[in-house]
Amino acid sequence: MRINDQAGLSTVSFGKISQRTFGFLSCVTALLLGACSSGDPDAGGTGGAADVGPAGSGGAGATPSVTSGGNPSTSTATAGSSSTGQAAVGSGGSGSGSGSGSSGTGSTHPKDHCLDGFDPHPSDATIKDGPAEFAKNGQVDLTVQPEVIAWMEENEWQAAHFEWHSIRRCGGGGLGGMSRVNICNSSVPVPSDQECKTTGDGFQFLAMHRHMIQSLKQLWPNHSEQFEGFKKFPTTAEELPQQWRSDFRPWSATTLANAKIADEIDKPENLSRFPDEGAFGMWLQCFAGQAIPGASVSASGLHGDLHFKWVRSNNTDHGLGNQFTNIDNYMFWKLHGWIDNVWEKYRTAKGLSPTDEALKDAVAAQCYEMDAIARVINPELNPEPEEPLPTESGVFHSTVRPIFESAIHKCSGCHAAPSTGPQAGLSLGGDISSTDIVAGLVNKPSTHGGQFKLVVPGNPDQSWLYLKVAGTAGSAGCRPSGAATCNPGVMPQAADGRPTLTSAELAALRQWIQDGAPAPTKM
Repeated sequence: MRINDQAGLSTVSFGKISQRTFGFLSCVTALLLGACSSGDPDAGGTGGAADVGPAGSGGAGATPSVTSGGNPSTSTATAGSSSTGQAAVGSGGSGSGSGSGSSGTGSTHPKDHCLDGFDPHPSDATIKDGPAEFAKNGQVDLTVQPEVIAWMEENEWQAAHFEWHSIRRCGGGGLGGMSRVNICNSSVPVPSDQECKTTGDGFQFLAMHRHMIQSLKQLWPNHSEQFEGFKKFPTTAEELPQQWRSDFRPWSATTLANAKIADEIDKPENLSRFPDEGAFGMWLQCFAGQAIPGASVSASGLHGDLHFKWVRSNNTDHGLGNQFTNIDNYMFWKLHGWIDNVWEKYRTAKGLSPTDEALKDAVAAQCYEMDAIARVINPELNPEPEEPLPTESGVFHSTVRPIFESAIHKCSGCHAAPSTGPQAGLSLGGDISSTDIVAGLVNKPSTHGGQFKLVVPGNPDQSWLYLKVAGTAGSAGCRPSGAATCNPGVMPQAADGRPTLTSAELAALRQWIQDGAPAPTKM
């Protein structure tokens, strides 16, 4: 079964992705979860937009393509023509062109990477094995090899990965997270399965990352180790790359217990906890404690635990906490490869094959969606050169900011400068002045603190930032609204729910707020 045959999708080049197509893609997910009806996938769709499918007939108005198949190239698909080795990008053509493909007059369609995979990249013969080191501000982080990063940049993978997550944050006041392309109102339909709201989203989370892992292994088959996951959840420093061993700290007992369930998912007592793959995906992906429909356990938070474990507080350009570029990071693939491994162990225990056509179609569906998202991203983004940070003084700069940037708390690993896509839009360190950090805190609304502002000068007990790090947000009386949800969990994240800041650090933050949260002085 192929996606284009299953749903009768045309093979025209496309610029917009139709509701009809996404109805089918959602149905693929539902089929694997046992919940898809046999109704017409076209029902409720919109007409006029070109659909997702392999590159084929050019259709009227086809435009230059995003590189997406075989090796990176700059070839284009125009009306009535085809582009070998890549899926073409059109602007809503009718499918009446005469190029090759099932809707044209040719005998075979060009290679479609979503169905047929990628050819090896030319650099597969020359790149180095293992991770590359990226050093900044006295800290060393690990990335995949530069040639891999260059390919991902050329194909908008970093941005498409971020926007894939953002389009699943469009409901419930999420507003697409921090989308740079207004993805919730783009030509890509918003999935009904929103992030951590349904088991369908849990399954799509697994399938999308498998698509990415498989694609990279196809492009660099002789260096696939870069994209291999941990064989088991790493519990000792010796299981980590050398550059991370000195920073290893033991996991909490809760995290270790959850990791044991995942590593031993094929045991009947563990398998029985999850009614389907989507529930298992939700358990792996979502914040600890979140309810999972139909499952006997709540979410584990393992995905977040693993991401937080390997962030550098002052080296975020390719860091796991940088939502815009975290797929550059070597540890991203170690942790997501491990998630993929335990998912496959689950499937094997359930008697499911890795070659199931339904699984192939689900992974291809995520490939098509990522490609569609890449087509709405501005490919000409050229960031301005960075200016040096000013010399500053004051209590926040000398006492409070170092708390957030410490290697223990790692707050700035996920809450760095705005250019890195900080979590919740909150910047606490990195390549940003202390003056700008304070300006982004004082009397600014919180994203996940309901009616609370981040910092209220003179009143730490009404300041969401202080309540979160002090572990008292849960009893503060947060009221969600259309503009802000309530997430009272302690930050930095801790499996036992206790603050990680010391009493002295909490006192310093509290005193700064009590004294009016004064801004730093530029020298």
